[in-house]
Amino acid sequence: MSSFSIRNPYFIIVICLALAVIGVTSIVRMPVDLFPVINLPEVVVATFYSGMPPEDVETDITNPLERFFTLASGIDHTESRSLLGVSIIKVFFQPGTSADADVTQLSNLALADLKRLPPGTLPPVVLKFDASSLPVCLVTVKGEGLDETQLHDLAQFTIRNQIGVVKGAEIPPPFGGKYRQAMVYVDPYKLSSRQMSVMNVVNALNSSNLILPAGDVKIGGSDYYVYSNSLVKQIKDLNSIPIKTVGASTVTIGDVGEAKDSSQLQYNIVRVDGQKSAYIPIMKQGGDTNTIEVVDGVRNLIGRLFDVPRQLVTNVVFDQSVFVKEALITVLHEGAIGLVLTSLMILIFLGSMRATGAVLLSIPLSALATFVMLYFLDSTVNMMILGGLALAFSRVIDNSVISLENIYRHLELGAPPREAAEKGGREVNLAVLAATLVDVVDFFPVTFLYGVSKFLFSALALAFCLSLVASYVVAMTVIPLFCAHFLKFVPHAGGEHAGEAAQGQENKSWGGRFNRAFNRQFHKLLDVYERWVRLALVRPGLTVALLMGLFFLSLGIYPLLGLAFFPQTDAGQFTINMKAPTGTRIEVTDQYVAKIEDLIKHVVDPKDLKMVISNIGVVNDFS
Repeated sequence: MSSFSIRNPYFIIVICLALAVIGVTSIVRMPVDLFPVINLPEVVVATFYSGMPPEDVETDITNPLERFFTLASGIDHTESRSLLGVSIIKVFFQPGTSADADVTQLSNLALADLKRLPPGTLPPVVLKFDASSLPVCLVTVKGEGLDETQLHDLAQFTIRNQIGVVKGAEIPPPFGGKYRQAMVYVDPYKLSSRQMSVMNVVNALNSSNLILPAGDVKIGGSDYYVYSNSLVKQIKDLNSIPIKTVGASTVTIGDVGEAKDSSQLQYNIVRVDGQKSAYIPIMKQGGDTNTIEVVDGVRNLIGRLFDVPRQLVTNVVFDQSVFVKEALITVLHEGAIGLVLTSLMILIFLGSMRATGAVLLSIPLSALATFVMLYFLDSTVNMMILGGLALAFSRVIDNSVISLENIYRHLELGAPPREAAEKGGREVNLAVLAATLVDVVDFFPVTFLYGVSKFLFSALALAFCLSLVASYVVAMTVIPLFCAHFLKFVPHAGGEHAGEAAQGQENKSWGGRFNRAFNRQFHKLLDVYERWVRLALVRPGLTVALLMGLFFLSLGIYPLLGLAFFPQTDAGQFTINMKAPTGTRIEVTDQYVAKIEDLIKHVVDPKDLKMVISNIGVVNDFS
């Protein structure tokens, strides 16, 4: 490979330039996410029947749908929940199946079974769900003087519509607040005295508060559409709707009750810093969606909201993009440290700035080549990929250092740069390949894992292996080519101190004197090392026994180590799960949560506490 690159320099240069352009383009276009795509397809089927008790929902809706879904292919297992007026069925499919095909299957089956469900059941909502279908951030809304109904309306109809234009964002309905609704409160005693029931009021509302088509009328040259609109304009007008007429007397809704601008029954409360508020979860769409781009787009838009009250305060919390940004910064930091330390090492040992520059090419080119291959494999930029690259940086440098050191050895022995580059690269070709394949063989079997571990750690192993393969190609082509054209000819000096004579006039400088002194001390260290190696070879049995003893002693540390799927991270937030006895009123649960929030504020230092968000109860609607 070294001979080919030296004979075809322009070809290698063009490949490197193309790699740089395509690599940068690939990095920009690759989706950025917290974790790799976890293809464990899950389809959620939500069916609504307002007001139906959970027991009836389970018997009349959940069970029939579950039995009918057994006709679908590739199902792993099924889970379900039956709530007040809501049936939620989660169907888990075998890993690797097409999530879109799974959604199509269940959509067709759910609609086909709709005729067997109780009359009035709404058509099921079938949604694709996977391990990455979690909010990338939350938009909290609060404001002094704004009640829960106003906050919910602002979140649902104003803020949600304005941030819905963010590229790659999916905006579900908000949590918390009260859904505004006109309510008619009737007095049972007044109804009884007039020999009427609640259904008389309901029928009156349904028959009087509606729009009816009335055809059209042609007058002159125009054709007018005519309709009968009896919808009330104000809620108080509902009180004038007649319920019953006896002779000349009419009983209206206002005679037996009162219509009020109120809200639906509340089963979900969101508290933001103790104030009853609401929040909007921001989901990330699949495909080539970028987490950082989604969160930054939401942050940008909530700072420019219009048609909202001045006292409204919006914040972005639970920001997943923070982890991705930290991972990117960490990898860049590790790469920079690797480059600096390696440069110092090459500069100290060889005393050549040009040799140092050769190694500086290895990390960028290897990383760019890795991203190009990952881009064509439809991968994403995630913590596992970046972790694999950070892990591989030390080995990426090693390959180039081995090639460079052997080339420099030939220069010290008197070979001209072109010959030294060709011989030096050819001699270590198989050795570097063997060392690279050893690491690849160590990590590649990780791709044979199954379940969630397969999708997580396969990405790390793949990034590590690809970067090592790329570093081998760079070390065997780019490094020899660079040395052949940019390293100077070193006159033959012979002996142990050939490297010192090689520097010529350069040794008269302070850097040359330092390099000469360092090499003298380093040779002394090598002599000590050589004596210990010879001693170990003379007594192989004792050496093996000592090494095995150290190995078994190190196993004693294992019980002291913790066990976790992921390493500990400081996310700057924590979650408390609280469960009240089944059937506890939402108002009572709210009081319990208020006590816990107060306890948190007393335990956590005020300067460390930014925000407390609580989500109480169950949302019995699309959310």
